[in-house]
Order: sequence, then structure tokens, then C-alpha cells
Amino acid sequence: MAEISAEMRIFSGAGERLYLTEAERHRFLESALEETRENRVFCSILHYTGCRPSEALELTPDKILINEKVIIFRSLKKRKFDNKGNIKLPQYRQVPVPDRLIEELDLVFDLRRIAKTGKGKDLPLWPMSRATSWRMVKKVMARANIKGKQATSKGLRHGFGIAMLSGERALPITILRDLMGHSDSKITEIYLQAVGVEKRNMVMNAWQ
Repeated sequence: MAEISAEMRIFSGAGERLYLTEAERHRFLESALEETRENRVFCSILHYTGCRPSEALELTPDKILINEKVIIFRSLKKRKFDNKGNIKLPQYRQVPVPDRLIEELDLVFDLRRIAKTGKGKDLPLWPMSRATSWRMVKKVMARANIKGKQATSKGLRHGFGIAMLSGERALPITILRDLMGHSDSKITEIYLQAVGVEKRNMVMNAWQ
């Protein structure tokens, strides 16, 4: 049975929400518009893919598939050794994204030119540290008036997972597992705990 790590807790020990709601995720994107274009597209990637900031910081131009509208991430936090103690090869996952995100990436980083010339195709898109990206995300959250324990990049990742399981077009657990780079569907199922809560909130809001 998969062990649920601290990352996968969507409520704190005191019952506090650790994920962003749909409204908060929208405000996060709006707030990101005040950032530099590089930071803005970094925030968009976190929002539309549910990746970890460290996974986004590893992205290079050759991991953005323009024609397929797909971003390839190296999955982090997976076991580096198999059951026999042998080193496992790096694991990657493909995440489909909206056309507008691909176009924004191309405008900011000139991806089509890089793909044509091959120059710089393996250089990181963002030369910033994890700490710098963390501070930037926190600043965007504060400007969006998102307060509480959910106001983190992890809260944004959890919000993505919940959003993908909500509504009439909810993804199958196995698909979401692969998109988020989880090693077991049991880990992904933790997001189902919040889906009911969010549905109730939407219904109650409709009556107000």
C-alpha cells in the first residue's frame, strides 16, 4: 500500500484547508499578470500542469513540444531505487496544456527559433533558485489576497489535482495519477476527500 507523505495532506491537523479553491486559482493567475513575463509564464505552468516548482525549474526548450501542446516533466520525489536496491532511470511524464500557454512560452522564450536552430535547447528556461521561485509565488499569492496555509505552491498543486477531479468532465484517477507523477493511484485518491467539499461550496454559493 502506498504511504501518504506530508505533501499529500490536503487538510492540516487542525482541519485547515491546504489547497487553493477555483476562485483562488483564478485570482492567482490575475495577480501573476503584474509580474515580469518570465515569472508570469512560470506561474501559468504551475497553474495549468500541477507540477512542483522544482520540476518547472528543470524545464528546457526541448521539453516543450509545441506541435503536440505538451510539456515533459522529470518526475521528482519518486523512489530512486527499485526493490532490489538498483538505481532506477529518471522517470518523465507528459502533461497536455492549453494552446495559449504554449504560445505564451514561445513568445517569452522564442521556442520555435530554438527548435529550428538547436541552440540553447537544453538550457533551463528559468535561471532562478527554488527559494527565489518560492518567494515569487508567495508574493503573487499575497497580492491576490490568498491567505492561510494554502497560500503556497503546494496549495496550487493540490488545487490542480482537485480541479481535475471536479465537475462533469472529471478525469479518471489513473490519468490524474500520471499527470501529477504519483507512483500509485492510492496517493491521487486523497484529492477525492475535497471534491465533495468543493461541490457543496459551489451549490451554497449559487443560493446566495
